[in-house]
Order: sequence, then C-alpha cells, then structure tokens
Amino acid sequence: MSPEQAAEVLGKPLQIGHLTLANRLVMGPMAVTAAEKNGAPSEQTIAMFEARARGGVGMIIVGGAFSTTRAFDESPFKPCLRMDIDDFVPEFRRVADAVHAYKVPIIAEIMPGFGRMGSPAPGRPNITASEGRVVIPQEQFPDGFIVPGGSTTPVAQEATIAQIEEAERDLVACALRMQRAGWDGVEVAAHMSYFAASFLSPRSNRRTDRYGGSAENRARMLVNIVRETREKAGADFVIGLRITANDYMPDGQGPEGFAEIAKLVEAAGLDYVALSTGCYETMRESAPSVDGALVDSGDADVFKQALSVPVLIQGLHDPIRAARALAEGHGDAVMLARQMLADPDYPAKAVAGRFDTIVRCTRGNECMRRMVFQMPVRCTVNPQMGREARRGKGAPLDRIVKAPIERAVLALTGSPKVMGLAGKFIKKAS
Repeated sequence: MSPEQAAEVLGKPLQIGHLTLANRLVMGPMAVTAAEKNGAPSEQTIAMFEARARGGVGMIIVGGAFSTTRAFDESPFKPCLRMDIDDFVPEFRRVADAVHAYKVPIIAEIMPGFGRMGSPAPGRPNITASEGRVVIPQEQFPDGFIVPGGSTTPVAQEATIAQIEEAERDLVACALRMQRAGWDGVEVAAHMSYFAASFLSPRSNRRTDRYGGSAENRARMLVNIVRETREKAGADFVIGLRITANDYMPDGQGPEGFAEIAKLVEAAGLDYVALSTGCYETMRESAPSVDGALVDSGDADVFKQALSVPVLIQGLHDPIRAARALAEGHGDAVMLARQMLADPDYPAKAVAGRFDTIVRCTRGNECMRRMVFQMPVRCTVNPQMGREARRGKGAPLDRIVKAPIERAVLALTGSPKVMGLAGKFIKKAS
C-alpha cells in the first residue's frame, strides 16, 4: 500500500452512533489526565486533550477516571479524574468545550472498580467476580519495567449481589453525569483484570448465581449497565464497550468467548466495541513492543464477524500498517495511546500522508513507569507532553525540586544491575 493510499484510508469519515468521526484515528484511554488532587480536571487536563483535538484526531476516549466511589477509594493510581460525584460537572464541561472547539467528540471511559488490581484497606477488601488474586510473572512486564520476582496482588473476595447491583447503578449514574457535562458518550471498561472484566471468563468467574455460568449470565452486569444507560440517556448518546479480545492465559478465554459476550452486550444498545489485549498476568500483550499482534493473530477478525457495530483495534503505530488493517477489514478505526503522547499531531500528519514527519513512540514505556510511580507523565520524544498548560512559561518551583529526584528514581529502577541486586536481596530475605 502506498502512502497516498494509506492516507486516503485513514482519512475516511466513520459513523459511530449519531457521531461522524472525521477520520479513522482515535485517541485511546490512558491515565495521563493530570487531574487536581481533589479529582477535578486541571488546566493541564484541558490543555493536553485540547492539543490532541487540535492535532486532528477523530475521537478522544478519556481514561484515568473514577466512575464510582469504590474505584476512587481502591485506586492504585492517583490523582485521577473524579466522575463519580457531581462536584466537577462544570469543570468537565470545560474539557468537552475545549475538545469540541475542534469538532472532535469526547468519550468518557467508565469502570466500576479495579477488582483484583485494587489497593485494599482495613474493612474494604478488593472484590471480584470470584475469589482470587493476580500473579504477574517477572517476564510478563512490558519493556522498561524490571520487577524482580514479579508481582502478586492480595486475594480479592467474591462480590455480593448487592455490590454488583450497586456497581451497575453507579455506572449508569456516572454516564448520565457525563452527559450533563456535555460529553458525547461513555465507554464501559471490561478489560485487563479489573472488576467488570473478572465476570467475562470462566477462569475468573466461578459463580453459580445469575452472574456466573453461561455467557448470558457472565455478560449480565454489562448488559444491565448498557441497557439502562441507553434507556435513560437516549439514542443520541454514544455507548461503547472496551473488552478483552484474548487474555492469552493457558486456562483462559480466547476471542470466540469474549466476542460472544460482546455480541450479547451489543444487543443492549452499543454503538461500538474497542478491543484490548491480554490481562495483567500477560501484560506484555497489552503494551506490545511491535505492531500488529491483534490483527496478525486473527483475534480482531472474530469480533468483526460477530458484531455489526464498528470495531476499534489497537497496537498499530505505523500508519501504513494501520491503514492496511482497516482496508483488509480487520477493524473500523485504530486506537492510538502511547503514540498520541509522542506526537499529538499524528492524525493530521497521517491523513495528509506526511508519514516521515511523525514523531514515533519508542515503546520504551517511561510514560507508564512514571504513572506507576505516581509521577507526572512525560514522554522521552515529546518534551511538551505533560507541560502543555505552561504555554512557554518556565517550570513551577515544585517541579524544579522534584524533577531531578524523579529522574534518579527512574534511572535506578530502570537499571538491570541495580534491580538485579534488589531481586537477590528480596529472594534472600524471603
């Protein structure tokens, strides 16, 4: 495929519900929102998303947000946006207005909780579909992460029916709240090893009640959320679903099983389905170091054949590969996450065929490492990332003080030699 042909494919409009996207490039959800400590959108939140809208992206999906009070309480990452309370509706409207100024729709990714990946507290254990924990082998961490011995989460308890129903109500309320804030829709998150995702596979859902067993039962929570949101928000509010395409676990579920769930949820009123890959036990699949795994594996095709709504695919940074995947029918739009941090103008450059001017993401994952360490997210190839709101002004005093410390922490924890010694010490101590 020539660059001219690729640009033409990427530049085609796409209909999602009542929305017409200007092109086939979507900014995927990431916890890079730079929220205020209280969870309100900050000036940096607005400036960061405004820069991506100005860069010509077809649609923005905003992640890194709390949709329920439980999610806020148990989150391992803070600060994040608080969509679970009414306090910040005016501020969220400012975010929407900034993005809409460039005729770009904005979608809120909403999730009921972190499930087995949450941070428990006395009297507030993590909850999941069925009791269990997540064990992440050392070799499954993405490039740039060195975690000697891997990581194991605390055991999460099986959620009660009352807790599941509360999560359903809270997510519907969150969706309606974001509609009042002027956002164009929501994306229900059921991916990785988070709470909603734990219901989808028999591997993590061993329940014998109405939320376990058959595919219909395992899809029930998502179906209830989507159906009630559709009834209350109306036909002109976009509802998407982010779902695992394949968990890549030996005893897990493949694309056919997840697509069966997606089809059941689609019937409740979905406008699109966005595919995610892997789970926390197979993290390397979720943050791939090369292009095309979701397409090359055939996993995306299973969803395209099962669903009638648009399917959004990930893991394609190269514009020619992305265009080829769309032209061959593997998906309807391409989601870009880390690449949109590296170059906010990627969409405009891609649809104009100026591929040689794109600043490429190195996939070194310093952005993700900074997030894990609760540091402001930055990008090694885009010095403006995380600093958009400064608009040419110098760094504030607190950043002048903290930045060298952060660089030292990143250097030490990114050193195979240092982390190897740490691993030996941990092993000896245990």
